[in-house]
Amino acid sequence: MKETSSADKSQFTRADHLKAWAVHAFTGSAVIWACCAMLALMRQEYLQMWGWLAISLIVDGLDGTFARRYRVKEVVPWFDGSSLDLIVDYLTWTFIPAIFMSQNLSFAPGVPGKGIDLIVTAVLMVAVCASSMFCYCNKKAKSSDNYFVGFPAAWNIVILYLYLVDMSWWFNLTIVVLFIVLTLSPLTFCHPFRVERLRWLNILSVVVWLFCIIWLTIYFPERNPIVWWLWWISGVYFIGNGVVRTFIGPQAAKRRAQKSR
Repeated sequence: MKETSSADKSQFTRADHLKAWAVHAFTGSAVIWACCAMLALMRQEYLQMWGWLAISLIVDGLDGTFARRYRVKEVVPWFDGSSLDLIVDYLTWTFIPAIFMSQNLSFAPGVPGKGIDLIVTAVLMVAVCASSMFCYCNKKAKSSDNYFVGFPAAWNIVILYLYLVDMSWWFNLTIVVLFIVLTLSPLTFCHPFRVERLRWLNILSVVVWLFCIIWLTIYFPERNPIVWWLWWISGVYFIGNGVVRTFIGPQAAKRRAQKSR
């Protein structure tokens, strides 16, 4: 066994190790963007905050591809890049958006940030952060065809939608509670880079959505009609993709087989 292990290690060159560590550094760079986003949030410079989070979103979308290409798990098996990825994801996908939510969205009647609104917002913030921890610790959070099973704690997207549509407190409350519940549901959500089915369309819709979200955030509260509708169409496509997959995918077939026994 020791000889095999030694042989496995010798197959990787110094260049392989440099590439693997470069991938880890790329993933870890999201901490920089998270800190920049947090500082912008503290200064109430929200456009900058969402800009930094958008950079971290791009990093998160690409680092997995790089990790698989350069076989980082094999080259540096003692360093857990998956844990690194989860840490920075929790900061940028959940924790910072949750703080933004608590400061900029209303969830109860009355004066925002005071009285019942303050209490409800505090409870929701805890629920958002707690449900996200469950999501990140759930080893069954990915399906066999690389869909997310349950809402994948993408609170930066949900909170930004609520901020841009600028609806009443009851709408905000309903949407946040709904997605907290969906964390524990069997509903699937598409991973645009990992799901092979219609991958080209998934990636195209992400590019369109990202362009639209950048435009709408920069020019908020103005809404270009074409950009606005493209934003909604690309978002609905993603949700619809997961809903359809929930009822016709491998997990759905498995559940039907179990019920028939």
